[in-house]
Amino acid sequence: MKFTIAFGVLGAMAQVGLARKCMPLSNSSSSIPEPSYSAIPVPSVSNESTSQYYSSEPAPTFTFQSSAGPYSTSPMPSEYSVTTPGPYSTSPMPSEYSVTTPGPYSTSPMPSEYSTGAASSAEEAETTPTSSAPASMPTSPVGGSAYQITLAQLNQAIPDRQSDDSCSSAQYPSECATNSRAVTAINSALTKYGITKRGEAVAVIALMAFESDNWLYNINHSPGRPGQGTRNMQMYNYNEEYAQLLHPSEASQALASGSNAENSVLALVLDDNDSFGSGFWYLVNKASAYHNSGKLADGSASDFQDYVVNGIGASWTSDRLTTWQSVNAALA
Repeated sequence: MKFTIAFGVLGAMAQVGLARKCMPLSNSSSSIPEPSYSAIPVPSVSNESTSQYYSSEPAPTFTFQSSAGPYSTSPMPSEYSVTTPGPYSTSPMPSEYSVTTPGPYSTSPMPSEYSTGAASSAEEAETTPTSSAPASMPTSPVGGSAYQITLAQLNQAIPDRQSDDSCSSAQYPSECATNSRAVTAINSALTKYGITKRGEAVAVIALMAFESDNWLYNINHSPGRPGQGTRNMQMYNYNEEYAQLLHPSEASQALASGSNAENSVLALVLDDNDSFGSGFWYLVNKASAYHNSGKLADGSASDFQDYVVNGIGASWTSDRLTTWQSVNAALA
């Protein structure tokens, strides 16, 4: 009993003590003064120490090596420069790739309506008709008397036209010429253009015989290019120049006519003298390297082939060789 009372008194005293400790402090009594804080100076931060972050000085520049990378806009180093024009270069073509100007016939072969089974080379030359002053014609043979042929020789060379009625069955009879007509015109042209070498006469006669199918045709009918014709079967641009030389007044009128002017110009040079003279005119004025130069003087097949391919600009065929052999043998 005594112990019970004692524990009760002690518990009550503990609660009172605890309550006093937990009471709020009064503002008016026993207030603990707040500690005072001295004004400790704040360390100053100088501009010098912060200039690397906040400085108004220009940002440092960074340089790179000058060698041009794959995306650099700097000029390409010389060791990588290209001096040789590529396939699409606009630089001038090197001389070793230059292309010579074609003659009256292109080098592309085409089926010929003028030969039996032969591949004709009378392709259209893609040149603009010229109105420049025509070349002058020689007035006398150069280096001696002009070479001449006989009717018997021409009949042997072109046997298809030795008969006077050999043109009666021709598709275009008005264009066909017999050898008796042809020999007079050929001899006149040999004199007019000063052809003194047998090899040159053989080459031109063989060329005209092949192109006109042994004097059958005087005009291109297939594919029917306007202005192409003569026994040399020249393209229009050559016939315009040829007509302006021989018939200047009439050629000017034909050119001014407008429609069908090409055929009107061609008609001026279709008579026997002009038509058979066209091959010799071309040799002297358009392929002068083969005239009086020794290139055709020997009268060899290789000389004639060179003239056809490089002087005329046509393709070489076995039928051309056959025609040349016939003329060469007859004029031996």
